[in-house]
Amino acid sequence: AGAILHYLRDTQRAALDHLDRPTYYDRADSMVLDAVTVRNLELVEPLFAADAGGQTQATLLGVLDQTETGMGGRLLRQRLLRPSMDRAEIEQRLEAVGELLQQTILRAELRQQLEGILDLERLLAKVTLGSAGPRDLLALGRSLDKIPALKRSFDTEQAARLRAIHERLDELPDVANLILEAIADDPPFSIADGGAIRSGFNAGLDELRDLSRNGRQYIAQIEARERQRTGIQSLKVRFNNVFGYYIEITRANLHLAPADYERKQTLANAERFTTPELKDYERKVLDAEEKILTLEKELFTGVRQRVATQAQRIRGTATAVAELDVTASLAQVAAENRYQRPTFSASGEMRIMAGRHPVIERIAEQEAGRFIPNDLYLNDSADLVAIITGPNMGGKSTYLRQAALISILAQMGSFVPADSASLPVIDRIFTRIGASDNLARGRSTFMVEMTETAVILNTATPRSFIVLDEIGRGTATYDGLALAWAVVEHIHSRTRAKTLFATHYHELTELAELLDGVRNLSVSVKEAGDHIIF
Repeated sequence: AGAILHYLRDTQRAALDHLDRPTYYDRADSMVLDAVTVRNLELVEPLFAADAGGQTQATLLGVLDQTETGMGGRLLRQRLLRPSMDRAEIEQRLEAVGELLQQTILRAELRQQLEGILDLERLLAKVTLGSAGPRDLLALGRSLDKIPALKRSFDTEQAARLRAIHERLDELPDVANLILEAIADDPPFSIADGGAIRSGFNAGLDELRDLSRNGRQYIAQIEARERQRTGIQSLKVRFNNVFGYYIEITRANLHLAPADYERKQTLANAERFTTPELKDYERKVLDAEEKILTLEKELFTGVRQRVATQAQRIRGTATAVAELDVTASLAQVAAENRYQRPTFSASGEMRIMAGRHPVIERIAEQEAGRFIPNDLYLNDSADLVAIITGPNMGGKSTYLRQAALISILAQMGSFVPADSASLPVIDRIFTRIGASDNLARGRSTFMVEMTETAVILNTATPRSFIVLDEIGRGTATYDGLALAWAVVEHIHSRTRAKTLFATHYHELTELAELLDGVRNLSVSVKEAGDHIIF
């Protein structure tokens, strides 16, 4: 960590106040989801992007992500990929989601207010690195200005986690006021373009701007005064890029020119003069634009640095906003999709009543279809391994995946797509689904399958949940059957992890008679008019 900080200081040449102190975490604190499982369960990316048709809902993250802020979206993704194993933490999250689920009006109000808060974490990083422009700083100020109203809107909640979020929300009125008082309402993209600082923030800047903007009026005043003093009504005060400001008098009126006029240029029909006052004004005007940009840059840099000193407070508020956003998002998803609060059992039983696949259910509803729910029961003794048989496209893989997804949802602190779910706390989910190869690295379909299966058999514990689909497909029939048979026997006798095993080898159903912890399930098929229902 120290080496990383030294590297960042050397390369960024800026303060690193937006970084928090390193914190230690143990992998045992969260469910382990390896890259294969994340891919197979389509948590954040669809397996086949082309087949998804560009649907953002084709992943679990797509279904869950109704967050309104950038930092909320990142926290949701982080929780999805690292579900908690801390019962107390999970229950606090579920309690908070449940309270917002019940309070429809409050939830809508919170989500509306969160919508106006931009990505505080990224804006803060730009501020502390010194790369934030006027628009970034104004966005930060306007976002912070919405925190007091957000905090007031949920000051009577009962859930412990919501109360904790409320306490952690620093309203930061000093920072918001500083930014809003300093930065103009519609600032330029770059400070070099000028006009970033609000009028009234600095008297010296206002004076320079006044000089720059009101030049014509001031010249008209000089012109009127000199006409009156000299009695020359045709006297003119003009400007050009070569000679600057000058007084022009026609030849007929030259005898009326005062003695303090200094000759600057002779023309055929007129003479041009200057005066000490005009010289002084010219110098001021020509310097004003340059001084304005220099002063604006100094003022802006000063404001940005003062905001950067409050990085720790802003970061704390950003973290609280992110957690509130995730909680409100999960409550909204639960309300829209009829999700229920899961419970956790110490007995090791996994009991899901009318469970549904969250992604396929959403897609089916969009296409005016219907998802058929199913129950699941596993335990540590007689119902340890379920062998699932049935026709192609019958829903075996869906049934496997939905059980894994329900466990992940529950442990990340979300309600689940089921009528009820009583679950054990799972330490790791393993999946081996589908046939794929990696020819670029010289790995055939069978090699990939065996490598993934070996990882499962060597790593799973009795607290793990294993989802296997079509083991042994990448080789000859009897070899594949022998492998699948041996894998089930190994899990049953050695690993003792709850397992769903889908297969086309109907011979495997004999294992239910030979092993006391194996039972058979099958997909049933029904004809309904012109349709087939699985």
